[in-house]
Amino acid sequence: LRGKIVDRDGRYEVRLPEMTLTGAVRDRIKSCNTIYVIGQGTASVAGRAVAGALDEAFGGTDIRVRHVIATELSGFHIRQDMSDSLVVAISQSGTTTDTNRTVDLVRARGAVVVGIVNRRNSDLVEKSDGVLYTSDGRDVEMSVASTKAFYAQIAAGFLLALGLAAE
Repeated sequence: LRGKIVDRDGRYEVRLPEMTLTGAVRDRIKSCNTIYVIGQGTASVAGRAVAGALDEAFGGTDIRVRHVIATELSGFHIRQDMSDSLVVAISQSGTTTDTNRTVDLVRARGAVVVGIVNRRNSDLVEKSDGVLYTSDGRDVEMSVASTKAFYAQIAAGFLLALGLAAE
């Protein structure tokens, strides 16, 4: 997450890369009315904190923020038309089957997806419209629930919330 917060004349500013805030993501946030934060296991728990940050960042707007476990979104909350939705999918490895399958389903229904993920070149990276990495490229934290990865997901989500709100 290094380099994502910059000091600008004594004020801190979030700077997310183009790979995170792609044109599709920037366009969607201007027209969306729902942001879903999804994940499985500890990624879902981190997602609760991320949803809280997004809710705070978008307070006073018409955008609803919902934290939903990935399998619950695909099983019970998916809509035929999700073109008004942004989905933030959190996964440490980027290979979590339940999360990736939900991403496939929401994208097929028009949602735009931003992945918060540790591992480069993972399935989630390939399926997402934008990606925010939680690692520096070593990708050593994979398929192991770790405190470091958990808090990195939360920190990335807070940065994403501020970056999206600025858009």
